[in-house]
Amino acid sequence: MNLIIDFGNTQLKVAVFELKDLKYFQFISYNELNQLIAIFDRYDFSKLGITSVREIPPDFKRFIDKCTCEKYFLKSGDPLPISLNYTTPHTLGNDRICNVIGAKSIFPDKNVLVIDLGTCNKYDFISKNGVFLGGAISPGFKMRFDSMNYYTDQLPEIQPEAASEFIGDSTKNSMISGAFYGIIGEINFFVEQYIKEFSDIEIVLTGGFLTYFEKDLKNHIFADPYLTLKGLNEILNFQVNK
Repeated sequence: MNLIIDFGNTQLKVAVFELKDLKYFQFISYNELNQLIAIFDRYDFSKLGITSVREIPPDFKRFIDKCTCEKYFLKSGDPLPISLNYTTPHTLGNDRICNVIGAKSIFPDKNVLVIDLGTCNKYDFISKNGVFLGGAISPGFKMRFDSMNYYTDQLPEIQPEAASEFIGDSTKNSMISGAFYGIIGEINFFVEQYIKEFSDIEIVLTGGFLTYFEKDLKNHIFADPYLTLKGLNEILNFQVNK
C-alpha cells in the first residue's frame, strides 16, 4: 500500500493507493498536522511518495522524517516512466510531470492533452509513444480576479464563481463573465488546435477549479480530480521496481 502526499500552495492532498487503485483521499490544511498523523495511524502502508511546489513546513517535515517506511521525494532529473522532449526540464513543475504520467496510465495507447485548472491553467501534451512534448501555461481562474482588482483602481476584490449569465449586468457579474467564459474559450481553443494536430487524442481535465468548468465544456473531455496523485503513485511504483 502506498501513501501519496502532494504539498500544494495552500493545502495538502493525501491519497492511499493499493497498487493502482485509489482507496482514500483527503485535503489537509497546513495547520492540521494531526489529520496527517491520523492517516499514518489508520493505514498500513510500506511506501511514501511526496511531491511539493513549496517548502514543506518544519512540523510536517519532522513528522515525515520519523516515518520508517520507504520514502521517495520527486525531484528534477529523476528517472521517469516517460521521456521528456523539453528544452528546460529543470524548470518543469512536478505537478505537470505527475499529470501526464497519470493520464498516460489511464490512456496508455493514446495521445493525451492534460488541462490542469489550478493556480495557473496548464496545458500539457504527451504522445501515444510516451513522450512529453510540452504545452502552455496561462493565468488561472482566481489569478484573473485578483489581477483585475490589483491592477485597477475601481474593480472590486471578489472570489471566483461560475458565471450564470454570459452578459454581465453589473461590474461584478461582468468580471465573473469575463474570467469564466474567457477560460471556457481558452480551453475550447486549445482543444480544437490539438485535435487538428493529433489524431487519436484524449482530453483530461483536472485541478482545483475543475468543478467550476466541467459541466460547461464539451462532453468528450474526461475529468479526473486525482490525476496528479495517480501520476505520483505511478512514479513511486516505477522507482521501486526499476
